[in-house]
Amino acid sequence: MGLVSVIIPVYNREQTIKASIESVLKQTYQNFEIIVVDDCSADGSVEVVKNITDGRVKLILCETNGGACKARNLGIEAAKGDIIAFHDSDDLWYSNKLEKSLYYLEKEHADMVFSAVYRRGENQYGSEGRIVPAYNLNEEQDKFTRILISNCVSTQTIVVKRKVLEKVRFDQRFPRFQDWDFAVQVLAQGFQIFYIDEPLVECVVLEDSITKDAVKAMKALKIFEKKYASEFCNNKEAASGFYGRAAILAEDSGYNGAPYFKKAYQNGKKRNMFFRYILAKLKIYKASYFVYQKVITGFLFRRS
Repeated sequence: MGLVSVIIPVYNREQTIKASIESVLKQTYQNFEIIVVDDCSADGSVEVVKNITDGRVKLILCETNGGACKARNLGIEAAKGDIIAFHDSDDLWYSNKLEKSLYYLEKEHADMVFSAVYRRGENQYGSEGRIVPAYNLNEEQDKFTRILISNCVSTQTIVVKRKVLEKVRFDQRFPRFQDWDFAVQVLAQGFQIFYIDEPLVECVVLEDSITKDAVKAMKALKIFEKKYASEFCNNKEAASGFYGRAAILAEDSGYNGAPYFKKAYQNGKKRNMFFRYILAKLKIYKASYFVYQKVITGFLFRRS
């Protein structure tokens, strides 16, 4: 498959960036370059990268802090490979990640592949780790509608052909959900995406991870809603599903999901969304859901 350019944006990840890079250096597929783009780190991240002696590791220093999406786009511009892979500075690739991604990229005649992720550090789910995403994109007849409803792509799993990046880049407005927007753009351009149904990446959710930033989540949701307003206007299924998912995310992030539940009901006329809207409007949605999960579900489990 030729040279693969692996792009890793980094910002204040002195404690994790070395392990992240080493997980790439240990790949079974060895024809790659690693482009680390430092987004004005204030800790020792740059020194850690400079101390890695492998000649395939290249460092780009941003002049101003512009966010991870801008850093990734800078990495794309510097990349020499015909295949581009994205990684995160606090995550780990399994040793066969590149090999399997390239295998399926060719076997399935895909323009982009992504895999499942083993995610740990999210204790609110009641376990030490879980495998995401929640659905298999390959099984969807209308992939574009399905991914408009909810994301299933994680940035650190993406491997994509250069020709895709001639038309698609990371939207630098997004403080979160850049992978969601990226996948929507790829499908909108008519490119083929294939999902590898096994975890090839271990994602570590730290206390200061963007994944836990509720403010950035809500800001990104509003950007996404506005960017794809015409699609939601013309596709009621996508609109109903998106607004329902957005409402749940808002509630999980400490915001009131009533406006989103209302839009979900208006587009889908589903009674469960109307019921959820009422609960959210009364500001008892989270409490009601907690009771349902802990009491009713537990009772049914004991009965079975």
